[in-house]
Order: sequence, then structure tokens, then C-alpha cells
Amino acid sequence: MKVLIILGNTREKSNTEAVARLFGDELSNRGAKVVYTSLRDKQVQTCVGCYVCHGVYDSFGCVIDDDVKAIADIALTSDLIVLTSPIYSWMPTPPLKAVMDRFYAFTKYPEDGSAFNMLRNQKFAMIATSGDVCERNCDLFDEAVRRMAEFGKLSYLGYLAAQDQGDGNIARNEVVSDAHTFAEKCASVL
Repeated sequence: MKVLIILGNTREKSNTEAVARLFGDELSNRGAKVVYTSLRDKQVQTCVGCYVCHGVYDSFGCVIDDDVKAIADIALTSDLIVLTSPIYSWMPTPPLKAVMDRFYAFTKYPEDGSAFNMLRNQKFAMIATSGDVCERNCDLFDEAVRRMAEFGKLSYLGYLAAQDQGDGNIARNEVVSDAHTFAEKCASVL
């Protein structure tokens, strides 16, 4: 099984990345090939709404020449795509939101009306960190990923969220345990 973990954090050594790596390490221990893609060092432009991609049926098809094309190539060969981000104003970071918008290019609309999504068997999951109670602060990001998967007729495996306690140590015992449990859940359906 191959897992793509898209790191949406914009800071090095962030809480989000620490939690994502706990999760990824557990999946690796279970035999998964885990690929981390950090958006921090990537060129990611926002979707321009030109819709050219929807008429390109054999590839991602986006006309924007940036690093999202390479991320899309990895996504196409992955079994699980994990979107990770700290929560900024109830949403993921702008680079991750741009990638999510650009993934709409996987949807194709042939003239005969037989719309399809190039992502066919991939599953989605989410990891978020927040300075507030995650159930109240991560719900919009969760809903966005859920709807993105639903739109593509793909499975959404849920999310792992961790609240920053302000002590600089996100990898507390309960977070480590939650990361292992969530990885076990994801691995069981892959």
C-alpha cells in the first residue's frame, strides 16, 4: 500500500508535521510505503477556473505549470491521500487549500456526458492541529475533505486531530496513541 501525506504546514518543525510523522511511521511499520510531500518548499498556485483540465481525459490536465502536477502524479498511484494542516481561521493553510482546489482537475467531463474522476480507488484522510478544541475548530476542514471525497465517489476515512496545549510538546502520550490508532484504522481498510 502507498500513502501520500501532504504536509500543509508552513512552519518547519510544526505540531502538524510531528503528528503526521507519528501517523506515517506507524503505517510504515505496518508495511506501507509512505511518501511525504511538504508544501512549504513547493510552488503552488491557486486554481484560475479556466476548466481546461476537464477536457484533458488522459492526464491531470492542469495548464498551470507548478509543483501541483508532480503531487497529482503521486496521488494517482497512492492508495491513501492524507491532507494535513494546522487550522488557521477554521480552515487549512492557503497552500493546502490551493492543492485541494486544484485536485478538481482530476474530474473529467467528456462531451458524451460520461463524467469521471481519474482518482478511482484512493481513500482520503485528514490530520489537523489546533490551538482550540478540535471538534469545534477543525470541523470545516473535515467537512471540506469529506465533500471532496464524496464528490469524487471516494472513501473518506475520517480525521486525526490534536490540540496544542501551548507547552511545545504535541507528541504527548495520548496524541501518540491516537496517531497509532488512526493509522491502524486506515491500514485495516487499505
